[in-house]
Amino acid sequence: MRSKETGLAMLTCSRSGSRCGAFRFANSLSNKPKFAHDCEPFFGAPCSKKRVISHRNPSRMGCGAPRTCREGTVNGGHMKRILLILALVISGATISPVVPAVHAETLAGQTPIAILVNGRGFGHGRGMSQYGALGWATKFNKTWQEILDFYYGGTTLSQLTETDAGLSPGGKITIRLTTLDGRQTAALSDNSSLMLANDTVPGRKWAALVARELPGTVAQYRIWGSTVPKCPVAAKTPEESGFVLVTDVATSAVFSTTLSDDPTTAVVPNDMIGLCEPSGSVRYYRGTIAAVNGTDGENRTVNTLRVDEYLRGVVPRESPASWGDAANGAGMNALRAQAVAARSYALSSNGYSYAKLCDTQDCQVYGGAALRDKVDGKLTVLEDLRTNAAITDTSGFVMRDATGKVVRTEFTSSNGGRTAGTTFPVRIDDGDVAADAAELQWTNVISKSAIEKKYPEIGVLVSVVTTHDGLGGDWNGYATSVAINGTAGTKTLTGWEFRSVFSLRAPWYETTPIYGAAVDAPVVGSMLFIGDSVGESIRTEFESLVLPAYPSTNIQVATGRCMVGSACLGQPDGLSIINSIPAEQTPAIALIELGYNDMSLSYATEIDQVVAALSARGVQRIIFVNMSTRRQTADYGTMNAMLANAAVAYPNVSVLDWNSYSADTAKWRWYVKDDNVHLTATGQTEFALFLRAQLDALRNQGRRR
Repeated sequence: MRSKETGLAMLTCSRSGSRCGAFRFANSLSNKPKFAHDCEPFFGAPCSKKRVISHRNPSRMGCGAPRTCREGTVNGGHMKRILLILALVISGATISPVVPAVHAETLAGQTPIAILVNGRGFGHGRGMSQYGALGWATKFNKTWQEILDFYYGGTTLSQLTETDAGLSPGGKITIRLTTLDGRQTAALSDNSSLMLANDTVPGRKWAALVARELPGTVAQYRIWGSTVPKCPVAAKTPEESGFVLVTDVATSAVFSTTLSDDPTTAVVPNDMIGLCEPSGSVRYYRGTIAAVNGTDGENRTVNTLRVDEYLRGVVPRESPASWGDAANGAGMNALRAQAVAARSYALSSNGYSYAKLCDTQDCQVYGGAALRDKVDGKLTVLEDLRTNAAITDTSGFVMRDATGKVVRTEFTSSNGGRTAGTTFPVRIDDGDVAADAAELQWTNVISKSAIEKKYPEIGVLVSVVTTHDGLGGDWNGYATSVAINGTAGTKTLTGWEFRSVFSLRAPWYETTPIYGAAVDAPVVGSMLFIGDSVGESIRTEFESLVLPAYPSTNIQVATGRCMVGSACLGQPDGLSIINSIPAEQTPAIALIELGYNDMSLSYATEIDQVVAALSARGVQRIIFVNMSTRRQTADYGTMNAMLANAAVAYPNVSVLDWNSYSADTAKWRWYVKDDNVHLTATGQTEFALFLRAQLDALRNQGRRR
């Protein structure tokens, strides 16, 4: 006979003679706890001198009567055991974490509830890894020449010559400024030295100029000027913004300042051209700015400047200038390699009829020289002395193929430990691994519903099968194709297409099905999940991974929520949520992820209040999730000890040890850097997997009884 509203836990301990001891499980690779403490009449030695710890004060210890296991009682009330939970803790210890199961086993008659994606790297993986360059420079002491040779096999490093003049006429390059696509071109000068080429009054200087294409014309521009540095409102006429008519020009409107095209004496930002962006910010550029028409007559804004001046706005946007300080300056070789790769990439590009390349990651990121958040706002200089030095040190150097042609030297953030190949030979990349980038390894989950919504022609999702390139590394390489199989058909994508459609970090990944509960899994009652911003951040993952297996779950998560506290940002607090539950909606299980916003001085009392409130409503099993102690400035370790001791004091309380499970050094990437509480996208998936595996492990105790 099954109870409709039983919780995960039914094993409790009374205070008569028995043996209490520790279950000893296999190692962490077995998907079971390394150890967990329970009170079983057939494990361990007699515990006549059992220590009792106050959960209010972890340092207080004493001797109490031994506990005897008795099935079927919760808070003194007798129930037939249907489900079983792993009982918790000896002195001050919580349940050891279950290694999250992949749930990959095929369950007869079931279809996946989600697809788990484990991947490596960030970006396409072709050419140089930026983190790899850092790793080779700082961990293996490689020069910039050696780094380039490693990543761009089959090419040669050499200087530009006169025969390359056509790649940058006059030594200059043209850049499409995408923020201003389809918009007016409005510029200003901090020192009122802005000029219009072909002005009817040669040499006339302005503080601001704006060019707009005349309605009904192609490449016919009207120019307005101002003697005050300001940005005209796009929705108004320039006159309404205080500008005066200057002249009309044909083909293009070109702006410059007295020194904007002088690489030696120009000062940032006074001598630069400030461009008014739609957000209200002003971005400063070297060289000249032009309002032009695109291939199809669309409005475009183009920056023309010398190649190495352009690189000053690229290299620190693509590789942090601070890398130059790493390993006593060895990191400069990573910046030098980046400078050569960026120069070769730019000169080998030919993106548009009106510009050589763009300013975004679709080409390579170019930020100009400086930025203000508004016309008179705080200035942020975007160029850096270290990257400027790297550009100077490598000036004129490019990579060439066997025919002498400048090579399109693609680069990527992190390749995960192996390059993608294609244009350049496949390399096992120890430098990338040594750099230990945040996206060296990552995890993502795609829900069944998301796949079926994107490709309704497949019917009900049955499986996702990924094929790899066979060139080595995890899963035998990068994904080359993905077959999405359903009851009504199959949709086949390339590995890159699947990556793009579902916003994965890189094309090196493997897909694994996640299933719901087995048909014969023990019945679990309804569950209440109360959480703070950490719990809120995993809502999507929880709904994809946990909810299908535990469908009667009421999710109550909010940023800033406390266990108890009217002053907390997230209201109502945990206790208020519990007290507001109607009697007919009382859950069998409560899963509580709270504490990051609470104070350690009152936390033990708050635990008591929450346990009392839940127990008074007949909640059978109370499961707390403890806190990561990575944030050294918080007292989460003490608070975790209070949770552990509450599991000793209350027979219906358990604690899931997220702290221990996420403590491994390599798992730093699960946490937001310098925050160490909130989770990255990978951490969110891993936390949801952890909760699912823990709940499954507790539920499956019923199978073994």
